[in-house]
Amino acid sequence: MRIKHTFTSTIKALAGVTMYTLALTACGSTDDGRSYSLPDNICGITVDSEILAQLLDDGDELVQDANSFSRSGSYICHMYVDGNDSVVSDANWHESGYTLREYFEYSNIKGVRYVEGGKYASWRSGIATVIPCPGVSEKGDVVDVSLEDMEWDEESRSLLEELGPPYFDAYKKKLGCPA
Repeated sequence: MRIKHTFTSTIKALAGVTMYTLALTACGSTDDGRSYSLPDNICGITVDSEILAQLLDDGDELVQDANSFSRSGSYICHMYVDGNDSVVSDANWHESGYTLREYFEYSNIKGVRYVEGGKYASWRSGIATVIPCPGVSEKGDVVDVSLEDMEWDEESRSLLEELGPPYFDAYKKKLGCPA
């Protein structure tokens, strides 16, 4: 009788540990293959986390890495998932008169589509804009800002076209550009 009781207790204990482990695993991961918390920002610039979630890669760890937010030089923000670039934001200052079309002049980007009357331009893996920002930087009076999905797919462009404009508006406000 004592062996049966010990065996039954051991089985119950193992079942309990297994259920606890499964519950912890479920809490630590998502149905979409992510075990990191989804951010609501790209290196401090607020964005729609639901849209960003569709662009970020599956994985265990998300790290956001940016140089200091600068009014005097370029700015780049990498969002790494498990050490691989997933989403990148980049910004560079230019002299007054710089245009969005010039942004693509020396690039190898194909299939550029201008949206919202030419205010933004998108391609299969990214979106960019040029923001007038006179009097804020010694480097220039306009700043180009881009967002790119490094592991793009057929949905990336439409997601970036949705995420980009509010991100660019928030970026403009963070810089303190005149209205």
